[in-house]
Amino acid sequence: MELTRFDYYIIAPPGWEHRLENAEWVHLAQLPWIVTPTTSVHHRLIENVLEPLGVVRHRVAQVDQEMSMLDLVRAGVGMSLARDAIAIQEHQERGLTIVPGIRLPCALSIMWRGEQRDDPAIDTALNSLAQVWGQPFIRKAFKAQNDDSA
Repeated sequence: MELTRFDYYIIAPPGWEHRLENAEWVHLAQLPWIVTPTTSVHHRLIENVLEPLGVVRHRVAQVDQEMSMLDLVRAGVGMSLARDAIAIQEHQERGLTIVPGIRLPCALSIMWRGEQRDDPAIDTALNSLAQVWGQPFIRKAFKAQNDDSA
């Protein structure tokens, strides 16, 4: 069940606009990157684009916390991915550069096995989600999940 969709942007240190104009993925990969562990969503998103091109990023640092990533981009160490809202806020407040024309779509979703539809833990999780995301939306998706798996 999809809860929401958002985009990831490539962010770069302030003043990098000239380095990023009309940039293709091959060029972007050659610039310094702050990377994340292979288990992270950031890693998977970017590798899904670069791997088919046979391109490997120039890695200058690896972090596993979003705030550390932002600190390194602000300090001029290299580029990284950031969720759209964070990228826009960092651009407006601190002058970070957003690579023009590149967005990596992502969805926040929840899944469960069909045979677990009667599991109390699933019901508890869905009740919590209903409080945050709205009762009609969650119950409608839950019903659809149950109808599909029956």
